Amino acid sequence: MSDPILAFNTHEARALTGVSLRRLQYWDETDFIRPSVAARRGRGSPRLYGFRDLIALRVAARLRDQLSLQALRKLKEALDVDAPFASVRFALLPGGDVVYLGPTGHLEAARRPGQITMSFDIPLEEIRADLRAGVDALRERSGVGGIERRRGVLAGQPAVAGTRITPAAIRRMVEDGWSVDRILEESPDLRPEDVAVALARAPTLRVVGHPDRKVPTPVGQGSTADGPSSATTNGSGSSRVRVDRTDSSIRLS
Repeated sequence: MSDPILAFNTHEARALTGVSLRRLQYWDETDFIRPSVAARRGRGSPRLYGFRDLIALRVAARLRDQLSLQALRKLKEALDVDAPFASVRFALLPGGDVVYLGPTGHLEAARRPGQITMSFDIPLEEIRADLRAGVDALRERSGVGGIERRRGVLAGQPAVAGTRITPAAIRRMVEDGWSVDRILEESPDLRPEDVAVALARAPTLRVVGHPDRKVPTPVGQGSTADGPSSATTNGSGSSRVRVDRTDSSIRLS
């Protein structure tokens, strides 16, 4: 199974790896484990870690009580997080060097007594599986189909609940001709219900002179087992969005 291609902010990286925010910052600033997706560039610019970064962080967190930071740096350079083995073995030499011995359980090259200070195994597949499960749990959202404002997020702009995606952004995708399938593919945190309610809440969705304007979308998107789904604005009721199974469209009226 290939590793997911995702980006994680520092709070998500902390939750998935157990590495504190202060240590994440220190390891980044000392050029030990830096976020590969996006580096911090001043206030308001988040660090974004990739899945392989999370593996490296998890490995470092497991071994930081056994190895010095210098040895951890050498381990990071020698470790192939994509190695096709369930577990790999490394050795710490008296001079502080870390060497790769091979997959756990395989015969190791003979070394004279005193050449190895300690050896240790890194269960790569266990770490990957645990991280994938953690990512899946992290991506399980509450409040699907809702709009919220969160303090400190997007300067207080309304966003789809549990995400940083604004109704206006979804509206622009639809106006550019994007299908619901494409929106969901490009924004995997979204659900069809989110698209419907975001379009209903967007303030400029009404098309003057074209109350029956349709934007093509694949059959079934946004529908439930009981039929079509719809969302309306709160209060004024000035716009309505219906994702209709029968004619495969999003109606804006």
